[in-house]
This record gives sequence, C-alpha cells and structure tokens, in this order.
Amino acid sequence: MALQMVHMEIAYRLIDKLDITEGKEQFILGSVAPDSVHFRDPYLVEEKIHTHLFEGCGTWSDTDDYDRWKSNIAEFRDKYAIKEPDPVKRAFLLGICVHCWTDYCNDVLVWRALQKKYIPQMTTQEFRENYYPEARLLDQWLHQNSENTKEIMSLLEQSKPVDFEDYLRAEDIEKTKQHLLHVQYDVPKADISGNKFYPKEMMTELIDAVVTDPML
Repeated sequence: MALQMVHMEIAYRLIDKLDITEGKEQFILGSVAPDSVHFRDPYLVEEKIHTHLFEGCGTWSDTDDYDRWKSNIAEFRDKYAIKEPDPVKRAFLLGICVHCWTDYCNDVLVWRALQKKYIPQMTTQEFRENYYPEARLLDQWLHQNSENTKEIMSLLEQSKPVDFEDYLRAEDIEKTKQHLLHVQYDVPKADISGNKFYPKEMMTELIDAVVTDPML
C-alpha cells in the first residue's frame, strides 16, 4: 500500500481542510500508526488486516470486497473518531481513518491500475519486484522534495504514541516514529528519472485524490 511519507503528506494537507486546530501532531502520528504492526515480533499479517480495517475484504494486497473495506473505515470513523470528545485523541483517530482511506485509494488508483496494465504480461512476483523499489524511491523523493517535509517531521517528533483498544500499541508506534525520524529517510538523494513502472504523476494523482475526498 502507500508508503509513509505519502501518508504524512496527505495528512498534512488535510489539517486545514478538516479544521484540525488541536492535536495536529497526533493527526500526523495517526496517519502512520496502522503500519506500526510491522515492528511487532512476530509480525502477523492478521494484525495488519485488523489495524487497516480490512476484515472481510479478501487477502491482504488482493482485495475482493472494496465496498466492505469502505464500510469498515466508515464504521470505525463513526464509532471512535467522530464521537471522541477529546480533540487531541480525535485527531489521532482521524489520522488512522485517513491512513486506511489512503491505502484504499492507493489500492484502486495505483496497485490495481498497474496490475491491469502489466499482468498477465508479467507474473505477480515480477510485478511486485518492479513495483516496490520504485514506490520506495518515490516516497524518498517526496520526503526530500516536499515543501511540507520540515513541518511534517517536526509535528511527528512532537507526537506522543498511545495505545488504542486492541488495534495499536504505543511501543510499536514509538518504534515506527523513531524509524521515520532517524532511519527510513536517511538515504542518498532519490533519483526517480529512471522510474518507468510507477511514475511520479501517478503518486501525485493519488495524493490529490485523497486530499480532495478524504471520506471525512
């Protein structure tokens, strides 16, 4: 699904649109929190399905019920985020919703769109081998070139990891936060001129689509 800088860029652009005046840092944190399951030992895909509100939607990375996924996100939003009286906690929960909706849109606009273009000319494994390196490179490029990066990372640094129900653990989120701040983007300058499989324009269209219609 979408990588972390894409998630945070979208969330940052939504702060004013969603009128988030308190808890901006928690909103940014929420926008990457569902991926914190990758820092659990052992990592279980079933837990990723849970944090991404994907139950009943098919096999992860092979969605077969998009209506159910959209419904799951709306149900979480209405049950937890909308009813939360604390504006800071609500911002965090809305960030989770934005993360899941971004992954939904990425699935439709990028993942499936590219699969339709390249499969069956290539195998599913060949597709993955082409997709992921270019997706990572684009995410690094966005971090290096977005005018919002400095403020995004400052907000992330100010954020406070928290537990939430049976979805998320503060210790996993803290590991994710530190990895994003100090490891993941400490890389050489990203050269995307060779991207042929996943072009920059496709990422830009994804970001614009979610910001235009954040499902909130």
